[in-house]
Order: sequence, then C-alpha cells, then structure tokens
Amino acid sequence: MTTAGTSALLLAAAVSFVRCLPACAAERTSLYTPLAATACAAPPAEIAHVYAARDLGVEECAAPSPYRLFVVSSDARSWVDLRRNDLIWSTEQRVVYGQDALALGHFPNVGGSDVAEWRLDEKGEPVALIVRLRLVDPTGDATAGATVSRLIVIGLSEDTACDLGLAAGNEEARRLADAAPATCAKSHIVPLQAISGVCSTCRPDKRFDRKGISACIDKPISQVQLWE
Repeated sequence: MTTAGTSALLLAAAVSFVRCLPACAAERTSLYTPLAATACAAPPAEIAHVYAARDLGVEECAAPSPYRLFVVSSDARSWVDLRRNDLIWSTEQRVVYGQDALALGHFPNVGGSDVAEWRLDEKGEPVALIVRLRLVDPTGDATAGATVSRLIVIGLSEDTACDLGLAAGNEEARRLADAAPATCAKSHIVPLQAISGVCSTCRPDKRFDRKGISACIDKPISQVQLWE
C-alpha cells in the first residue's frame, strides 16, 4: 500500500470511528480511535524498516494530532508505540516484561482490542492514552481461550510518556489518567525507541541511551551504538 493510501485509510478510519464523550469545558473528555487490524495499515517504508530489522510486525492506527500510534507484534505478544515528531515511545518493556503484568498471565497482547482511548484536556489536546491489555489466564482453561484483562494508562506531555499503571476497569483508568502528575518520575518514564532522524537530546558521538531516557539515530539501525 502506498503512503498516500495509508494516510487515506487512517483518515477514513478516524472520521468514521472516532467519537468524543463531552463533559463541561473545564473537564477531561475521551476520544476513541480504532485498534482493530482492519482499521490499521502498514506504515511508511522508512518506519516499517526499523521494526523489520528487529523481526517485529507493525501496523499504524489512527491517532489524534500530533501523535501517531503503532501496534507492534512479536510472536504471540503485542504492544503499542507512540510517536510525536521525532520521538517514539515504546511500551514493549512495560507490557512484555513488567512484573505486575507477568504476574497476571502469559502472552500479553493489545491486538485484540477494538479501540484506544485518549484523554483530552480542555483544549482538546491528548494528555493520556488508555489501551486494553489481554493476557492468557494461567489458572483458566487455555483451550477455551481464558484471558485476564487490564488497562494500561500512559500519561502524555510534549517530551515524555509516563507509565501511570494498570487499571482493572475504565473508570479507574480514567482516574489514573486525569490525576497524572505534572512531572513524571524517572522510574515511570516510558522508554524511547530508536528511529530515523536527528534529535537535539542525543550525545553527538553516540545515538542510543540503553536505559531508554533519550534516543534517536541518523544512521542505519544496524549501526546504532549503545551507551550507559
């Protein structure tokens, strides 16, 4: 599919499916965008290449500006990545390796979700993302498809994505999103992913922070260097 075709598909999905739940002007509202595979599409080649180099699948789904939303998959696991300008945050570590998620079940997956929920401030700008996470229930009947469900909540600001925790239900997830601190604790910062481009926060001689605090590259991903 061409880039133009991808953009048209995402725009059509956004127009036909996105809906807002209004409250009074000073309160947060919710915007829903589709996550179903039929509503998402292959991203541009330069983005797909970064994921293919890591043997990962990726689809781009509709998202409110200035964000772009990607569903990334590896075997039976999937998670979301968020892009804003030249920054891209990955929930892979949180979803696939987070201890609280692992304690709930196996093979975490966002691929079965129908929608992503965005919390908007009074200006209509995204301040949080809520995505449903499903895991195989280790205590249930695997042959019957028994699953455990939680909502992962990510706070959003201009230069940071913040892990606000897991919630059991929609109202709890919205409370977490709406009560997000102005400054994200370093331990809760969602790691950045390496992408093509130049970013002023990178050290000039190295291009990727192993701890995920800042990352960007201006060379092929195979040449990315790691530093402590």
